[in-house]
Amino acid sequence: MSDSPPWIGGVMVGTLLLAAGVLITYTLLPLPGQERLGRGNYLLAAALFAANIALPRLLRRVRRLRRRRAERSR
Repeated sequence: MSDSPPWIGGVMVGTLLLAAGVLITYTLLPLPGQERLGRGNYLLAAALFAANIALPRLLRRVRRLRRRRAERSR
């Protein structure tokens, strides 16, 4: 069992699906706004994938810092 917040799973799945959706729609059937972005769609998808990886790591680091502060204040 993890001590992660309950919303982290939904955010991770959402960012993963959104990044995949951006790539799929841009390469197969570009939406009207996507054509203006051009190759920026790939940067957007990469940023979403990076957020998918970075968010749990960031939360883990914050939890570690909070635990250390709580142990020091005892």
